[in-house]
Amino acid sequence: MYDWLTSLTTHPDFRTSILWISFAVVAVGFLQNLIYAWCLPQAWLELNKRSQKDDDHAGWMTLRSSSALPISIIVPAYNEANTIRENVMALLSLHYPDLRIIVVNDGSSDRTVHTMVEEFKMVETYLVRDVETISHKPIRKTYRSEIYPSLLFIDKENGKKADAINVGLTCVRTPLFCVIDADSLLEPTALLQAVRPFMETSDNVIAVGGTVGIVNGCKIENGQVVEYRLPKSFLAKLQVVEYIRAFLMARLAASRQGSLAIISGAFGIFRRDIAMAVGGYDTTTVGEDMELVLKMHRHMLENKIPYAVRYVPEPVCWTEAPESFKFLSNQRTRWQRGALECLSRHRKMIFNPRYGRLGMITLPTFVLVDLISPIAEVLGYILMIIFVLLGWMDAKFFFAITCLIFSYGVLISVLSLVLEQDEIERFSRVKDLFMVLLIAIAENFGYRQINSIWRIRGLFQHFRGMKPTWGTMERRGFSTSED
Repeated sequence: MYDWLTSLTTHPDFRTSILWISFAVVAVGFLQNLIYAWCLPQAWLELNKRSQKDDDHAGWMTLRSSSALPISIIVPAYNEANTIRENVMALLSLHYPDLRIIVVNDGSSDRTVHTMVEEFKMVETYLVRDVETISHKPIRKTYRSEIYPSLLFIDKENGKKADAINVGLTCVRTPLFCVIDADSLLEPTALLQAVRPFMETSDNVIAVGGTVGIVNGCKIENGQVVEYRLPKSFLAKLQVVEYIRAFLMARLAASRQGSLAIISGAFGIFRRDIAMAVGGYDTTTVGEDMELVLKMHRHMLENKIPYAVRYVPEPVCWTEAPESFKFLSNQRTRWQRGALECLSRHRKMIFNPRYGRLGMITLPTFVLVDLISPIAEVLGYILMIIFVLLGWMDAKFFFAITCLIFSYGVLISVLSLVLEQDEIERFSRVKDLFMVLLIAIAENFGYRQINSIWRIRGLFQHFRGMKPTWGTMERRGFSTSED
């Protein structure tokens, strides 16, 4: 009955093919682990340098003076009635001398418009906008707050997130603009810290990204995180460790090397003139944040203008993480599709020396990590099981290799946590730190593998040519009650 299987597994061509596939999987895994091993010391050096600079009191005094560059904050909002009040209150309480806030409602079907108008005493007004460079969906009404003169509110037809940001961008009259999600909260000193690279260096900084933290479980008062707490949801706890590793390790290392290609859509500051020069945000991709950064990189490199893109770990933007597998899987699949769309559109930059480190190191790394690595990881697990079942691998050797793979993943997660706690000290309670340490170990057993499957799904959707869509996201609102 199984003669055909025996014949297949003993055929020389089959064995040769499996051998080469195995070598490819091992090579991909080795390169990815090498990248992680390189990122950790680079991140530590950059974080240590930043921490030393933060002790400079003179720098703080300069920023608190009238010399601080004016900033406009754009907040795209879609069905954010549960979080929009706390978000805007947090923005109004930011410590910054010259700040404008532009909330853009993207055709919400809930009470977002009603909440904004009622809570902040909005009255209709007329705005002079820059409409020559960027097109967008029609605007219904524009408002200005009677109690907060720096607060604007724009109600427009639905056109997705990038279109909403572009509407806000046409209203910006400051040299810098910041984009944050409507389900996010900025720490009061976040702008003061994030704007420093624009003012303290001669590197012609065009964009700065900050750290994004998980707000689930935190105690919120008047739009501010007054006490950090771990989420109650186990799935959200897993994301806490994931965010620490992604932001503190990978982005710090890329910033140190001058090749940062991603600034989170939840929190980033950009030069308005450069963003306008590249046409603003692309409305045809779900990876509009990465797309904008790559367009800005490309614009500066092709015009041979020296520049820098930085990541600053100290300012934190708190965002609500999904607490169900359904919404989390949709989010990660969308992220994967967005990254692949950006890589596809800028493929001429990959391995092109004209684009320096970005083309020769950063983008090839994205291809390895986002495109090849998920497939290789899942394929590697499947091959190992097949080898054991066919008797090509000893069970003890299989167990040893499996332990080695998982141990390395645990090591990277734990070292990222140690790096975060040593420099930022977010976890003040011992039980929280101990819990995060356990999560850093547990996430390698199942969660990481599920993430790879979600990324493969995003890959398939991208190559099938599915239209960009953001889908829906569950909003629970911010916790304001005592536990």
